Amino acid sequence: MNSPMKKYDVGILGWWYGKNYGSILTYYGLNRAIADMGYSVLMVHEALGYNGYRVRWPDNILSLEFARRVGYKYTQQCHYSELPRLNDDVGAFVVGSDQLWNPLIGRVNDDLFLDFVSPERRRIAYATSFGNRGIAKFKPEFVEKHSANLKKFDAISVREAYAVNTAKVVFEVEATQVVDPVFLLPRADYEALADKAPLKVSGEYLAVFFLDPNPEKRDVALAIADKLGLQRIVVIPNPDNGHKVAKRVFSGDRFEILSQDAPEIFLHAYRNSRYVVTDSFHGTAFAVIFNKPFSSIYNTHRGADRFKNLMAFMGFGESRRVLETDTAETIRANPDVSIDLDFSAAEARIEEGRRKSLRWLKTAISEPSTQGGMMDVLRNTYESLLPGKERRDDAAEDGIVRPSFQTNNAAWSVAQAKDSTDLKVAPGSAVRGNLVWCDLPYELLKDSAYRLTITWKVRTTGGAVNLHIRNPATGKFHVIGTVAVQGRVNRTRTDSVDFVVPQDGFSQFMLGAVHFSGKDGGAEVESLSVQEILASSVKPAKTPATYAEVATALSVKDNERFIGALAKSTGSGDINGARARLMFHAHAVEKGLSHVDFRAGFGKISVPALAKEMNSWLAAGRDVNDPFIRIGASVMRAYFDRHAKLRFDVSHFYNLLGPASKEQVAGACEEQGGVLSADATREELGREVPPRDFLDVIYGRRSVRAFTSQPVREEDIRRAVQIALQAPSVCNRQAARVHLIEDPKTIKAAVDIQGGFGGYAMPPRLLLVTADLRAFLFAAERNQPFVDGGLFMMTLLLGLEQVGLGSCSLNTAMNTERENGIRRILGIPDHEVFIAFIAVGHFDPKVLTPRSKRLPVDEVLVRHSVK
Repeated sequence: MNSPMKKYDVGILGWWYGKNYGSILTYYGLNRAIADMGYSVLMVHEALGYNGYRVRWPDNILSLEFARRVGYKYTQQCHYSELPRLNDDVGAFVVGSDQLWNPLIGRVNDDLFLDFVSPERRRIAYATSFGNRGIAKFKPEFVEKHSANLKKFDAISVREAYAVNTAKVVFEVEATQVVDPVFLLPRADYEALADKAPLKVSGEYLAVFFLDPNPEKRDVALAIADKLGLQRIVVIPNPDNGHKVAKRVFSGDRFEILSQDAPEIFLHAYRNSRYVVTDSFHGTAFAVIFNKPFSSIYNTHRGADRFKNLMAFMGFGESRRVLETDTAETIRANPDVSIDLDFSAAEARIEEGRRKSLRWLKTAISEPSTQGGMMDVLRNTYESLLPGKERRDDAAEDGIVRPSFQTNNAAWSVAQAKDSTDLKVAPGSAVRGNLVWCDLPYELLKDSAYRLTITWKVRTTGGAVNLHIRNPATGKFHVIGTVAVQGRVNRTRTDSVDFVVPQDGFSQFMLGAVHFSGKDGGAEVESLSVQEILASSVKPAKTPATYAEVATALSVKDNERFIGALAKSTGSGDINGARARLMFHAHAVEKGLSHVDFRAGFGKISVPALAKEMNSWLAAGRDVNDPFIRIGASVMRAYFDRHAKLRFDVSHFYNLLGPASKEQVAGACEEQGGVLSADATREELGREVPPRDFLDVIYGRRSVRAFTSQPVREEDIRRAVQIALQAPSVCNRQAARVHLIEDPKTIKAAVDIQGGFGGYAMPPRLLLVTADLRAFLFAAERNQPFVDGGLFMMTLLLGLEQVGLGSCSLNTAMNTERENGIRRILGIPDHEVFIAFIAVGHFDPKVLTPRSKRLPVDEVLVRHSVK
């Protein structure tokens, strides 16, 4: 191999020697971006010997002439068996961009998966593409071989958002989406190349760059030029033998075909144009780079999905798309065909994408090789390509928010709401044949497997809803799955079904009115997404779980949550566990101090344990004003003061305290801990709460669901919580927490999921009582959070009654899906278990409430007589 003897930091593999402007400028961007980081770069020429698709490239082709003009260092072509020798000359290898991992392209072989690279050299993929959407093209032998290769990579990035899913689902590797390499360089770099063009173009003109020109595309370009008043049309031929076709298609006085081929000429013609029409992916990219108003004909032959991905990234959506079938009339009627185009948002996205992608690439090259272990590092340094609120997960481009539905008759009404599309079945129309549908993000492929996910609210008296896909050309539809409603109506839910597509042509999602029975039957559809998955992962539909299975699953989930919190709180470094232990041992000492028959010197277990916890707390530098350490110190002071009065020596216990702990005990306030007489006041409630007879509060409290508009003062709720804090708590652990929800939208979202407030106006305030599992220390306390939480909640209800507020407890008996929805909306951590919601507000004393007749005492009181 005629490889230079010089050592290089980075070797780049890919189709940089291709005969098209996209490939040439893609690798120019990648080469210069890496060189600008301070690395020396070697371009690795295509290896021979794999199959007939690999050929010797002449030295005078467009790409190699450009390579020499810009000063590339590159290898000569060799047999693939010689590639391992590059490990002696190159420190890291980067493969990308282009469709280097598309198995339908014959030139894709092992070298593009860097199989020759030694373990100590870094393997990196930058913006590599698997080609068009669809994973059925990956045959088992291809997947088996190249999954092993890709798992050896230190860093993998891909160009298309859907390729992130392909990498994960098919090859079981993590990938990051980055920008195409042409976006790694600022416009000024391409301006500098354009200035060197040997052929200059000036004046007012529309630039046309078609990779696959035909009369239909020509007529579209003419129609656009006519609309924009541009008489002159400059044609940039495809440099891959495109001049002959261009002369045949673009005949006439209005067309000026460029006579020379060079990337610099391409860039110059783009830069000086007034408008661009193209069917090229990179032709579209450079229109944006140069801020040239443009229209794109998505080239289905070369991959329409790439265009959609690019347009989504730049924020244009479908606005820049024109069709090969467009006529002069449709072009004139298209408001997006205009010289006026705002590039500010696209430029911001490109700049943000460039910054993040360069950071990713820099990290990928500079970190030591770990053969696949760098993925976590890269994920921590990389952010989503989309800025701010528009950030989405890897499959987000496969989703539609508030999809637009159509119907085949008046049985359905369709209305766009702020956050959803409302579908409503007319009275008496819930019968077969009444259909409603919307477009999916893309057409589904025959024999391919997908996961459809829908977030919606369902309104029906039925027990299940069928989901369908539909062929818009034939009207034929196919059931892809059934979702059980199980009484979960009019609540936001997310359902997913996995299915295999039986034939081509399906590109719509469909619902039938027959499944939406009852008053106000229908659905509110928030979002719909489709993600391709492996066909082997589609399993036969499961039979619905039995009640026993559901109950078991819920109890297992509750147990796992308790065990997880217990494991964390019992760890030596956990502050919540330390607080729980302080309180547990302090309360044990308090109980000893309260004995009528006081036993001096008690506490052989609890006092040393409390001393140990205090010492550990202070040694860790934790807050000395934390109520738990202050309670512990006060209890210790009460203990030693009591024994001092009795002149009973407990110095062996006192000496267990460290100097810092002794200082805390000496300065402790007696109101924080210890004992007091049963008739003494533990804490003042305040004069603002008027006294009421206890029986009046107990017998006067009602479950009020209809509230007035009178504002609820936070100080009233605080006083009610203070009253609730007087409830007994196991070993004074005080695990109860109260979440106060004031925002009306959040209240509605939570109450809709809870489901027990139907037909009533939303309450002015909503409370959620929880219990913090971290307050408990022993496995036997598994049920104690609910006992403590229940005692607290009942006292809170009485406290609300005491301060003059109406309330209604709303149960939290719900499945895991609904519970997780509540947690997401309110930000409730996993270590808190739900006790109950409480609706709160002022009320008219004359408002009607359920009688809720109570059982006779004899049915409740069970006597166990002395035998």
